[in-house]
Amino acid sequence: MSGVRDQEGGSDPGRVEPEYEVIGGVIDDHPSSTARKADSGRPRAAGTIKMTAGEAWRYTRKSFTSWWFWLACALGIALAWGMAAALIVWGEANGWFETEVAGAVYLLMAAFLALAAAMLGAAWGFRHTKGSIPVLLLSGAMRGVALAATGCGALLLVGLSFGGPMALAGAAVVVIVLEVALFGLIGAGSRRCFAKAAPGAALAAVLVAFLCIGNVVVTLLLIPATAGTVQVSVPVNVERDDSGRVIAYECVGSLRPVEVAHTDRIAWLATSNPVLLLGSVGGELAATDNPVGWMLSGLQWAADGPAREVQCLGGESSAGLAPSIPVALTGLALQGLLAALVLVAGRWQAARRAEASSGPG
Repeated sequence: MSGVRDQEGGSDPGRVEPEYEVIGGVIDDHPSSTARKADSGRPRAAGTIKMTAGEAWRYTRKSFTSWWFWLACALGIALAWGMAAALIVWGEANGWFETEVAGAVYLLMAAFLALAAAMLGAAWGFRHTKGSIPVLLLSGAMRGVALAATGCGALLLVGLSFGGPMALAGAAVVVIVLEVALFGLIGAGSRRCFAKAAPGAALAAVLVAFLCIGNVVVTLLLIPATAGTVQVSVPVNVERDDSGRVIAYECVGSLRPVEVAHTDRIAWLATSNPVLLLGSVGGELAATDNPVGWMLSGLQWAADGPAREVQCLGGESSAGLAPSIPVALTGLALQGLLAALVLVAGRWQAARRAEASSGPG
């Protein structure tokens, strides 16, 4: 009982005497659990966050003090620039570009930096598997910040030299940090799935290859299967924006059949691709009247389905169409889901190995 204590001596064990006189109310020497939770909840949460951040920084600091880490960053940036320049040269040699695309190297380098971030993130996560999921995620984000700072510095230099929308570098920073963090979880989970490194490396390589290349290949192969016939009417009072994209129209006349590709049914498969994910984030910043700009924005167009290219589907005007959903959200959600599945599987396998090694009893 609050404010009193049991009398240890005497013939009546149930009798209690006040330890001190209470003036003006009851003094509670032992606050209730609710009060303790209210008082300590916020400091405890702040302490947990601080502890997680500190542990993540200790693991990340080891990377920052290693010249291998900075060499990997430099190689990833150089690879992104080299792939962009080589693709532009090859495209011009094969007549891809009717006119010179201003800032084409800059645009493609930004896309390939996202690809490099995914591969480096998976490799770094594979090497650093200690810590809880929040620690792994935060340490991956810290490494992503380092790569984004150096990579986007080089990207801005290329943009100043060759031209291009400077705001795209900001979108690249966000995507690079997220890709290093999420692919780092995939790499860490793959390593935990196996006792030996080789099978884990094989699993990580397969997952990264699918997310970076395979999903686009599968999507392209499935496009012919999405062809179908729909009914359309005649669009009138068509309005376009500065880039020539149709933004509003009305529909008149009777319906007639046309064949379209329902790319919205399969586009979600490619949303987890780092290159296309960057395009969906920063595609609006680049002009779409050229092959490079169209490639960056193409996934959003595919996700919107035939309504993007064919007006008056089913005789419905633009006012009745649902707004576009940014495919970047879908892509990040798919990457996060895959990372969670691999991490859960890795923790389960690690727990099984620990139980087996401890033996019975």
